[in-house]
Amino acid sequence: MRHLQPFAFMLCLFFTQNTLAQSENVNTLIARGDSAYAVFDNQAALEYYRAALERKPEKYAALWRAVRTYSDVGEAEPDKDSKRTKFEIADSLAHKCVALYPDSAESHFVLAIALGRMALFVGGKQKISYSKEIEMAAKTAIALDPTHDGAHHVLGRWHYEISTLNWFLKAAAKVMYGGVPPGASLEASAEHLRKASELAPEKILHHLEYARTLIKLERYSEARPHLERCATLPPTLWDDNERKQEAAGLLRKIQGKTDKN
Repeated sequence: MRHLQPFAFMLCLFFTQNTLAQSENVNTLIARGDSAYAVFDNQAALEYYRAALERKPEKYAALWRAVRTYSDVGEAEPDKDSKRTKFEIADSLAHKCVALYPDSAESHFVLAIALGRMALFVGGKQKISYSKEIEMAAKTAIALDPTHDGAHHVLGRWHYEISTLNWFLKAAAKVMYGGVPPGASLEASAEHLRKASELAPEKILHHLEYARTLIKLERYSEARPHLERCATLPPTLWDDNERKQEAAGLLRKIQGKTDKN
């Protein structure tokens, strides 16, 4: 049997090297995806992340990036059916990511993003259900990582959307579905979006949405610097140029307005 030992050793070495090579290959694919994403080539980035998942379906770094990028690609998709398909894949991968990595803030954050996209395609009762899940996912992400700017942004937007529903929709939701999630307020929205803008001051979307909430609260003098900041910051996301235009429009709209006493 002694003559088999060198063979067994070589076989073990082969599988070890093959596993390491596969891991390195997956990491290379993810890095290439990140490079494409950084220059807003989301479709190319998605292909790299998909290729990484084909090799290692449970790879954490590939999973959450794929969710994020499927959501982005779907958002830009003009065809409604194609858009929904991308969002459904993102939703499925996000739930997988949370199931495999429940202690990761990023898992719960991308789940909140995916749920938000899916909520665009459902009716009233399911939309209320999604809103409750989005709130829980964002809160869980913040509990796991209080410095997660994206999770603070999502929760800030959640507070804004729920608290600005008109009375008719709130009444209808109460009669038909048991009511909208309680506890939402513009003040809470402002607090979370302020936190997001402080944690990641380079991101235009934080400044824009924080300013939007401040405007709703009639705190115009606080909103203006954030809208002006949008004009000077370089884009960090694929759709930031649209946000820049929106910020400029809001700045014109509140020109001459004074704060609520």
